[in-house]
Amino acid sequence: MASSFLNQNLVSLYDRWHSGERRVQDMLYIREAVQEHSAIFRPFLTEQMQNFVPTLNYFFFGTLDDQGRPWVSILTGPKGFLHSPHPRTLDIKATLETGRSGLDPVFFNLVHGESFKSGKRMWGGVGLDFSNRRRNKMNGVLYPADLLVADETSRKLHVRLTVEQTIGNCPKYITTREMEPCPRQNSDSIHAEAWAALANTSDEESPRDLAEDEKAVIHQADCLFISSRFIDESLADQTSGMDCNHRGGNPGFVRLNGKRLVFPDYSGNRFFNTLGNIANDERIGILFINFDTGDVLHLTGRAHIFVGKEAQVNYPHAQRCVQVTIDDHLLRKDALPFRMRTKELSPYNPTVPSSQHRTIEEQLVGRTTATLSGITKHNKDISTFRFNTSRPIRYIPGQYAVLDFGQFNTLGYRHMALDNPQSLNDDYVRTWTISSAPLAETGQESAGWQRMSEFTITVKRKPGGAISNLLHDMVLDDRQPFTVPLISTGGSFVLPSVPSSIPQSTLKAAMISGGIGSTPFISMVRGARQLRQGPVDIQWVISAPYFSNILPEILQDMIAPEESMEGGNADRTKHSLTLAVNVFLTRGNPETTSPTLLELSSTKFHFSRLDSQSLLAAIPDLQDRQILLCGPEPFMDAVKKYLEKLGIPAAQVMVEDFNF
Repeated sequence: MASSFLNQNLVSLYDRWHSGERRVQDMLYIREAVQEHSAIFRPFLTEQMQNFVPTLNYFFFGTLDDQGRPWVSILTGPKGFLHSPHPRTLDIKATLETGRSGLDPVFFNLVHGESFKSGKRMWGGVGLDFSNRRRNKMNGVLYPADLLVADETSRKLHVRLTVEQTIGNCPKYITTREMEPCPRQNSDSIHAEAWAALANTSDEESPRDLAEDEKAVIHQADCLFISSRFIDESLADQTSGMDCNHRGGNPGFVRLNGKRLVFPDYSGNRFFNTLGNIANDERIGILFINFDTGDVLHLTGRAHIFVGKEAQVNYPHAQRCVQVTIDDHLLRKDALPFRMRTKELSPYNPTVPSSQHRTIEEQLVGRTTATLSGITKHNKDISTFRFNTSRPIRYIPGQYAVLDFGQFNTLGYRHMALDNPQSLNDDYVRTWTISSAPLAETGQESAGWQRMSEFTITVKRKPGGAISNLLHDMVLDDRQPFTVPLISTGGSFVLPSVPSSIPQSTLKAAMISGGIGSTPFISMVRGARQLRQGPVDIQWVISAPYFSNILPEILQDMIAPEESMEGGNADRTKHSLTLAVNVFLTRGNPETTSPTLLELSSTKFHFSRLDSQSLLAAIPDLQDRQILLCGPEPFMDAVKKYLEKLGIPAAQVMVEDFNF
C-alpha cells in the first residue's frame, strides 16, 4: 500500500509506489496512468472515516506472527468498539471470541509477532459495512506502549493503533448482507498453547491437509480477506507496511486443489497494492467466513501471480489470478457473535466457469442471453437499444441490467496495449438502468410484474468508452445477431409501494434527475401507468444543459395520453397517475425548444439553473413526498445540499449512484 509520507531524497512527490507495485504496474502497462495517483493515499483518517468506523460491528485486521507470516483476523464488538479519537489514531476495545476451536491469532501476533525498529509492529485493516458495501482501507504501526490490554484469560484486547495510510475503496464485488445477532457463551478454554504451537511451525514442516469442514468454508465463500506485506526499513516508512483488503465473487470463485487454492483478480483501481506486495514478498494471509454458521478459517501461505494465458487456464476471462500454497491454517467454529443473511450478490461478479476450455457459444448455453433487436437514435450521443432475452426475466421499473460484453475484448491475452493501457484492466461488464417497463400482472389484486422477454436501455455515448461506442456504432444485421450474456437484473432504486393498509392512499413522489439520470424515472413512470393499487402523484424535475439532452421524444411519450404509452393500459378506472414535469435548461433558450412541448400544460420549462428556491417553487409540497434522486455525482451533491437547506431529512431521499 503506497505511503503518503514523503522523503524527497528517496521518492518523488508524484510517484510514491514501492518497487513491487511499480513492477506489477509496469508488467500491465498502466504505470503512466497511475504514477501520480499515490497521492490519493492519506496519512490520516478523514473526518468521514472517523465517523464511519464507530458504526461498525466488525473489523478485518491483518497482523504478522513471529515468523513474519501474515494472518487475517475479524475483530467484533458493539458499535463504538472501534473509534478514532484523532485522525492518526484508531482505538480498538474488543473481547475476542473463541468459538469451539481456540482464540483468534491476533493475540499471539500482537504480543509475540514480528517487530521492527523501536519494537513497533505492522498492521493493516479494512473497515467494511456489508449492509451498504462501504469500504475503507488503512494501515500503520502499533508501538509497544500502545498495546494497552492483551489478556488471554479474559480475552480482553485494547490497542491504540497509529494510522499511517488510508484510502476509500469501491464497493464493486461486495455482497450485501443483513446482520442477525447470535448470542452465545464462549468457552473459558483459550487454547493459546495450541495456537502458539501452530504459529511456531517451521517452514520445513509440511502442514496437515485441509479437513472436509475446512474445505467447505472455502467452497461456499463469496468473499475472502487477504493480508500482504512489503517491509523495507531502509525506506524510512515511506512504503513499508501491510495491506488488508477484500476480494469477492460468486460462490465458488475460489478453487481448491490439495494444499493450493487459486482465485481471480478482477478489475479494480489499478493500484495493485496487494499484487505489488506479493511481487516483493510472497507471504500472505487469508480469512474465509461462513456467515451462516459463524465458522472462520484462517490461512497463511505463499502466493504467486499468474497473468494472461497462464491466468486463463483457471479462469477463461480473468486477466490475472493468484495461486496460494497453504503453509498453515486454523479453523475456528462458531466463532462469531452474529450471523449474516445474504441479500444481494454484487451484480458485477463474473460468472464462475464450470470448465476451463469453452468457446463463447458454449458459455452461452444454459445462460440468459440478450440479443439486440432495435435501435432508436434520439440524438448523436443518446440512443435506446432494445434487447430480446433467451428466456423471460423479471425486473421492477427503475432496476438495472448487467450485461457481459467480454467477448468483444479484442485485446485477448495481450500483456501490452501501449495505445490504450486502461483497456487491460477492463472486464467489459456494464450496468445500465432499464428504461422500459414490464407489464403489470393481470390479477385484480396483483401488485407484481410479469416476466418479460425484452427490455430497453437508453445509453449515452461516452468519449473513449469501449462499449457505449460499440453500441452507438452498431448496425443491425439479422445474419449476424448481436448477443451477449445477461448477468442479472436488480437494484433497490424503485418506486415505494403504496401502503396496502390505507385503501386508496396516494403515493406521492418527487423525482429529481440530471442528464442521463432520467432513465430509471422513464421506467418508473411507464410502470406507474399500470398500477392498480391507488393513485400515484409524481412531480418530476429534470435538469439538463440543452433541450436535446432531455430526450424530448421520451418526455413527450411520458406526458402523452395513456393509450400511446409503452405497455400502458387505457382503463382509467383501475388506476390514476398524476404527472407534472418541470424542466430546467441551464444553457437552452425558448427559441430552440419544441413549441409542441412548450404548449403542454403538464410541463413547465425554466431557462435557468436549479437551486433550492426554484426546486421548492416547482414542488411546493416537497417535504411531504418521497424523493428519488439520480444523475451525475456533482449534480446529486448539489441537490443534496438544496434538500438539506430545505430541511428535508436524509431518510426521505433515495439515491441511485452507480459507484461501482
